[in-house]
Amino acid sequence: MQKKTVLRIIILALIIMWIVMTFGLSNQKGEESSNLSREIAKVIVEEEEKVNIIEPYIRKLAHLSEYAVRRNAFFEFIFDL
Repeated sequence: MQKKTVLRIIILALIIMWIVMTFGLSNQKGEESSNLSREIAKVIVEEEEKVNIIEPYIRKLAHLSEYAVRRNAFFEFIFDL
């Protein structure tokens, strides 16, 4: 196989894996998802008050990152950038 074809297959596999991960994370209950975001916030800051402040922003950033990675991989696959 050509190098380009192999690369496209790898990108397609990564897109599918990312979609599966997205559905898996979306299937979490709100409390479970919030706990995950809280644990990440605790790594960044130690004070509980600051954790409460940045936790919603971490969740939003996680969603943004999730969709940005999938969009970039999709465009790479479709438009062969």
